[in-house]
Amino acid sequence: MTVHSLRWRLTLAVLVLHLILFSALAWVAQNGMQQWTELQLQRRVQTLRVELTAALTGPIIERDYVGLAEIARELVSVAEISYLVVLDPAGKELAQAGRVSPLAYGGPQVREFVLSIGASQVRLGLDVASATATSVEVGRSMALWALAAAALGTVLTVWLALGLTHRIRQLVKAADALARGDWRARAPARSPGDELDRLGHAFNQMAQEIEARVVALEHAQQQTAEALEEVHAERARMAALIEAMGTGVLLVDRRDRVLYANEALRRMWLIDPETVVIGRSAIDLLAQAGGRLAQPDHFSRLVLHVPGTQEISDSTELVMNDGRIIVQACRPVRDTDARLIGRLWLYEDVTQERRNAEQLIYLAERDGLTGLYNRRRFEEMLERALLDANRRQSRCALMLFDLDEFKHLNDHFGHRAGDALLVRVANELSTVVRRNEVLARLGGDEFALLVPDVERVEDVENLAERVVRAVARLPFAFDGRSLRITASLGIAVFPDHATSLPELVAAADLAMYHAKNAGKNGWRLYDGQIDVGAIERLGWSERIEQALAEGWFELHFQGIHARCGRLSHVEALLRMRDPHSGQLISPQHFIAPAEKTGRIVDIDRWVVQAAVATLARHPTLPAIAVNVSGRTLAEVRFPTFVLETLQRHAVAPQRLLLEVTETTAIADMHDANRLLEVMRPAGCRVCLDDFGAGFSSFSYLKHLPADVIKIDGQFVRHVVDNRDDRLLVQAMVNVAHGLGKSTIAEFVEDERTVQVLANLGVEAFQGYHYSKPQADLEGLLVAHGTLEEADGRRSRPTSPTLTRHAA
Repeated sequence: MTVHSLRWRLTLAVLVLHLILFSALAWVAQNGMQQWTELQLQRRVQTLRVELTAALTGPIIERDYVGLAEIARELVSVAEISYLVVLDPAGKELAQAGRVSPLAYGGPQVREFVLSIGASQVRLGLDVASATATSVEVGRSMALWALAAAALGTVLTVWLALGLTHRIRQLVKAADALARGDWRARAPARSPGDELDRLGHAFNQMAQEIEARVVALEHAQQQTAEALEEVHAERARMAALIEAMGTGVLLVDRRDRVLYANEALRRMWLIDPETVVIGRSAIDLLAQAGGRLAQPDHFSRLVLHVPGTQEISDSTELVMNDGRIIVQACRPVRDTDARLIGRLWLYEDVTQERRNAEQLIYLAERDGLTGLYNRRRFEEMLERALLDANRRQSRCALMLFDLDEFKHLNDHFGHRAGDALLVRVANELSTVVRRNEVLARLGGDEFALLVPDVERVEDVENLAERVVRAVARLPFAFDGRSLRITASLGIAVFPDHATSLPELVAAADLAMYHAKNAGKNGWRLYDGQIDVGAIERLGWSERIEQALAEGWFELHFQGIHARCGRLSHVEALLRMRDPHSGQLISPQHFIAPAEKTGRIVDIDRWVVQAAVATLARHPTLPAIAVNVSGRTLAEVRFPTFVLETLQRHAVAPQRLLLEVTETTAIADMHDANRLLEVMRPAGCRVCLDDFGAGFSSFSYLKHLPADVIKIDGQFVRHVVDNRDDRLLVQAMVNVAHGLGKSTIAEFVEDERTVQVLANLGVEAFQGYHYSKPQADLEGLLVAHGTLEEADGRRSRPTSPTLTRHAA
């Protein structure tokens, strides 16, 4: 206990207070006893006065001095009267009794009192020793009791003070602990209690609230720390992303002072890495950068300029002096009160994208092999030329020509020889045609030439002669052998020979066939004579267009089966139903005219849509195979159309099988490869149909990334009895299996054929032995089931990848 503690000061104060109180009490008691003793003496004197007056008045009056002396002695005999002297008025002693103190009749133990009795005086000496002793004894007793009371009071007071200060010390201790961070510190408090208990309750409530707030604060601090850490991490990620991205980022404040600039911006504007950019004027920074606009006077008008009052500027193209194209865009930066605090400028180098776009446009419009315009682009240009000619009342001419015996050359020398020849022909003819004339490759060995603004037909005929001669004079050698190439060309003039694009194409096509029939290596001008074949083709063109518009087409399905008869998948076969007679029209009647007029592309699209819709309606059907024509192969948008159709119907790409005939794929090798390279990675499977019909099937097989080969029926019909067919089929199967491809045999008519083919390794079969083409797909599924059902699996959309089944 220190001298500065409340307990020490309170104890000391209690002791001093009790000492003062005891001293005062003792003094008061002493004075009180003295006053009391004096009061008792005065009362005794008054009593003696009465008694002396009664006893001495008579002898004094009678002057009975003897009697007076006798009475005096009797009175002195009383213990409390030490002496008695009676004096007359003159002061003469009349009587005396007792021993008179030599010190003027008094002493420390005797007090003298003078009483008047009549005219006489009585000197009375009272013994006060006993009274004094009694007073002293009473005073001592009172002092002892006072001391005892004071001691007891002191003890009680100290005990009370110690108890009080102990509770206060506990409260102080709890407060100190709370101050040190012990949020669980509590003061003792009784309930109900006194003021200190209420103070303890108040302290505990305050401590509890402080603890709750501290815990909440610590939790908030932890969350803030975590959020701050996440913000720092996000900032680091964002900074890394901004630094790694190819977009240039320039952040400026309201005064266009640079707040941030990433490395991409430095690279685009050729800013020196050592240049300090933060805090600089953005205009000055870019004006002094190494990158310059191709037209420097446009800098102030384009760079960092927000036109008018727009807050979000449109993209602005900046053409740099080194040929690069940079796109500039601006976004406002606002605070939480929507006040503008700066701007974010974004710069993107789109040079490569523009080049890629130009390349894509080139690829979409050009033939991938020769670089000439392709069919789609040529038809657009031809249609526009017809509109211009019709508007200006002028004429234009269309030439169609192909290479004579090109298929024979392609089959004997391979597609590399055919491709090389097509490139040579395209290059040679490009030097013959003039700038305003359009030369195109339609597909295979078919070429077209558009001649606008025809004034004289003789000029067109002269051009046709130059084209035919240029092809005939073209030297071409392959594998050491010189080959002679010729062409047959047909001419039709708009509007002399036709008033619409289909009619003009049909007229030029007819003229080309006349040139071939005339011995080839020549040209013919459409003479306007009625040709039954041409009329029939034109009629079919109109019927096909009407069939597409009015829904005359329908799909029939023929199963592709495992040896056990279960369906592996089905092939969609196109049929046209005559709306008047209700009879079905075989594809052999309308496919050729459709290919000639280009409507085959629309037909193929219809078939794909119908097949995908059928797959969507029958989720247990593994797959449907559809045929793709050569013209559709050349359609660059066809793969995108197929994938969008599958996505729209939510059908897995693995459930669609695209069949391309071998001869079509060989004739349009580049187009076929382009289709396969897009469709196979997306999940669609590809089947090479009529395999073996070409003379160079095995050499082409390694260049066509097909998944399935379908062996042509000419090798299957007599495979049971013809040893050569069996050897060829065996070779095809071995090569296909070696390349990881599955095999299907078509035109399977009986069980013996199935057994032979199965022994040769063929995995799937198509033909009348299992099922005929029919429109009732549900009946086909019910009659034969699927391979998934045969395996005991639950029906679901599955991949049509053909697995090899044991015979």
